[in-house]
Amino acid sequence: MARASYRTVLLLGSLWCAFAAAAASARPSQVVFLTRPTSAVQGSTVQATVVVSRAVPRCAGILRRGKASTATVAPVVRLRATFAWRLPPTAAPGRWTIAVTCGSAGSASGSFDVTRRITQPAAVTVAVEQAGFAVGGTQLGYGVVLRDTSSTRDAVGVTVTVNVVDAANRVLRTDTSRISGIPAGETYYFGGDVFLDAGAAPASLQVTARAESDQAKRLAAPPVSGLTAVADAAGRTHLRGALTNPSTKPMSSLTRISGVVFDAAGNVIGGGVTFPFAPVQSREHSEFDLPVTGVTTDRIGSVHVSVAPVP
Repeated sequence: MARASYRTVLLLGSLWCAFAAAAASARPSQVVFLTRPTSAVQGSTVQATVVVSRAVPRCAGILRRGKASTATVAPVVRLRATFAWRLPPTAAPGRWTIAVTCGSAGSASGSFDVTRRITQPAAVTVAVEQAGFAVGGTQLGYGVVLRDTSSTRDAVGVTVTVNVVDAANRVLRTDTSRISGIPAGETYYFGGDVFLDAGAAPASLQVTARAESDQAKRLAAPPVSGLTAVADAAGRTHLRGALTNPSTKPMSSLTRISGVVFDAAGNVIGGGVTFPFAPVQSREHSEFDLPVTGVTTDRIGSVHVSVAPVP
């Protein structure tokens, strides 16, 4: 009987250990936010820290709104993991979610509100110094001379609006474009073209230029070399040359290359716009071909081309 009782005790002890281990492993894992935002502004950095209930090597975090999401991984140090995300300047306002998963330690999620960034009006003024145009058929090519009036502040996010008006001051066509900026104290030669309705009689241009913001001087205008004005087989004028990307970032194939043409007296008589044939890598060169509407080469006294800076 003593031997049987001893075996019973051993059996019960083994069962108890197994039960205790199972209970321990069945205990709910836990991930808890130590810090997380309740709100954030477009373009700001969002940070969150979680505390985990057991040692795991890392946690994965996702910042999400609708179908847009950004994932990152953070190491767990002393049972804590810290995440940081940079919200895009154009992040959609509204409710965003932070979801964190820490393997066997569990997961947690929370939400916060993204609000619009209030942009302060630019301290710099973009002056419109000259403007002119030429017409070829139903197409009008224009040129505008702009200048950042500050010697120390870049004009950032410059929107240029060109109204083509007739002799009665009626607007025939409006062309609105945006460039990344104008370097401090520099002149920017802005060109473009629009199509007119048949029978339209343009008489002048109304031009406005406004900077969204400004910054300490750091923009660099891509330099242009080998600039010439040539006529093609049909007599149409083209400005040809090469640009260099001075930035450490690639230049998009959507970067605006605009030209302005002047007569011998220095008056603007037209202009045009083109874009790189392909993205231009840092420090690389790229040739361009910029057509100019309605101006023959014999009327041209000088030409200038500006390339939008890489932001």
